Amino acid sequence: MKKMFTFVLTMALLVALMSTMGCQTKEVTSAKVYISQNNWDKAIEQLEQAVQLYPNDVEARYLLGEGYGNKGLWEKMNEMFNQANALAPTFSTQIKNTREKYWVGMFNQGVAKVNAKEGETADLEGAAKFFNDAILIDPSHIESYKNLAYTHLRSNNLPGAIKAYQDYLAINPKEISILNEVTRLYLENKEYVKAQETAKTVISVDAANIDAISNLAMAYDLDGQNAMAIQTYETALAKNPEDQDLIFNLARLNYLNKEYDKAIAMFQKVITLSPEDYDANLNVGNAYLTMADDLRKTLVEKENAKQAVTEEDVAKLKEFYRSAIPFLEKAIAIKGDNSAVYYNLGVAYVNVGEATKGAEFFTKAEEMRK
Repeated sequence: MKKMFTFVLTMALLVALMSTMGCQTKEVTSAKVYISQNNWDKAIEQLEQAVQLYPNDVEARYLLGEGYGNKGLWEKMNEMFNQANALAPTFSTQIKNTREKYWVGMFNQGVAKVNAKEGETADLEGAAKFFNDAILIDPSHIESYKNLAYTHLRSNNLPGAIKAYQDYLAINPKEISILNEVTRLYLENKEYVKAQETAKTVISVDAANIDAISNLAMAYDLDGQNAMAIQTYETALAKNPEDQDLIFNLARLNYLNKEYDKAIAMFQKVITLSPEDYDANLNVGNAYLTMADDLRKTLVEKENAKQAVTEEDVAKLKEFYRSAIPFLEKAIAIKGDNSAVYYNLGVAYVNVGEATKGAEFFTKAEEMRK
């Protein structure tokens, strides 16, 4: 037993000594000959045997990684490179350079596929494959994720773009511009809860970030959380009072909440900033008509209850109709393709006592419907 133990110990020391002295196995020697002949298939066969037979052979793993890289087997390449680096840093510089070489190659081919020459069509599917390969080769290069996301956006693949940005954020979790872009994509993809969560992440880092606050307001808005949306729109507007989209959306929510005076004031602010805004003009006109309709119902109820309808009541009713007219006319001047707007304008004119003019608009609305 003692002699056997001595023999085993001696052999272990011999293996360790060979490793220390840099002795090369016959499999690695054969592989190098094949590599010199650019016969990577045969070289890989020998190197795969070497890594099975010699668990501590750093060079075999490094060379096998090179072989897998030559074949475009990026995951296997990285597995061998990682094993080699874990055993010893002997080939760390070569491994770094190899990864960089292949990453640059894949990344540049992806860019070339996106940026098609004049007269050619961009190969977005091919570009995405190259950028995915670049990520496999070296996940630390964040440019790959950005370009992959852009490629997916060009091909209207919103989930793919979101996934690429999420992978980017796994490396740089606090990059505000990317977080805001992901929020925007969630909104576009109708994932409103995720949009809210992502916008809140930005606000936790930068409480004054207007894009994040605006996105959060929009996420609440589209999710049907009107009260939270109004509160957040107001916060956003306090920081950016001239933002027409924010003003318009807050006006719209006030309209939906039947706060017509607030809605009209805000829509008119949009019109002041952008006089040709069709929707703002139309909504002011419709708000006045809605107020008139509500008041008319109230007055009818008064009459039915044998209550007096005053001259002031009638004058107020006519004023609502009169106020609607210039905004509805402006809407038609901007875009006169909606028969309902002509009809509503006819209603307004009839109720201010201009029946002939009202009839003209009713006729126009009927012609358009036909």
